Amino acid sequence: MRISLLTNVFSYKLPPEEAKKWTWSEKMAAYIIELGYDGVELSAKRHLDINRVLSGGAGEVRRIAEKYGLEITALAAHYNHLHPDKELRKRYNDNFMKTIEAASLLDVPIVVTFSGMQHPFNIFYPHPESNMDELEKAWAEFKEVWGYLVDHATNHDVKIAIEAHFGHLVYNTQTVTRMFKEIPSRTIGLNFDPSHYVWQLMDPMIIIERFGDRIYHVHAKDVEFDNEKLKENGLLATGRWRSKERSWRFRIPGKGVIDWKKLVQSLLSIGYRGTLSFEHEDPMLDLEKGAKETSKFLRGILEELKCK
Repeated sequence: MRISLLTNVFSYKLPPEEAKKWTWSEKMAAYIIELGYDGVELSAKRHLDINRVLSGGAGEVRRIAEKYGLEITALAAHYNHLHPDKELRKRYNDNFMKTIEAASLLDVPIVVTFSGMQHPFNIFYPHPESNMDELEKAWAEFKEVWGYLVDHATNHDVKIAIEAHFGHLVYNTQTVTRMFKEIPSRTIGLNFDPSHYVWQLMDPMIIIERFGDRIYHVHAKDVEFDNEKLKENGLLATGRWRSKERSWRFRIPGKGVIDWKKLVQSLLSIGYRGTLSFEHEDPMLDLEKGAKETSKFLRGILEELKCK
């Protein structure tokens, strides 16, 4: 099992002008190795020139990875594939299909993304039941759009890993179940980020138990709760991540409530041998410190489990 780094962090954590300079390069590869990782989940939107890859640049991308001993474990291309603006939706999905083609040329087996959402998220609000017709229409549209995206991925021997995420059509166990009912193809599976289940007070172990054979990729991110603020403001408190009013925030693995040893052991027991890809959204730690602490933490768990 590899430890990889999602390169989106270079955009989120670096000053804007510095972040713009970062593309896939020897400089970036060397830095990822320095941080303690042997894999990279490369952002196709921020750090890879997809058109260049498709027009003969795939070899240079692979050369850099091979030189530094990095495996490109996935391409990250998080789009709203069901955007209500049909023109924008088409642009997003055209880009996504190019990303699939690029992944195939780069011998990268997985593209990570969201399910998308075409309506304001309030159609999920459970009371009253007046939104049920709209919700069913949303699923019909999901099946139509994702049908051709999955066919495209199948034709290029690339798997799609959907990241269940609040605000999108697929965000919990119920909607993951519905997704696989609507699109039964094994080309589509999950990018399992336990933090997105945990902050909604779900048990991520249920996802492993129920959908283990459809977990194609894993994000390593934790969640920290402030129980007193949770009592006051609930899960949907607003404000900046460091705000004293927030009832929860994302943390690096080991700084939150997730039992990572148990979780990794469960993944291994179902035969998962893919990557643990660190996504840095911890507002309490800078990029370098958080990334180094996480690689050390995750490697420690893997070594401990290996010894057993």
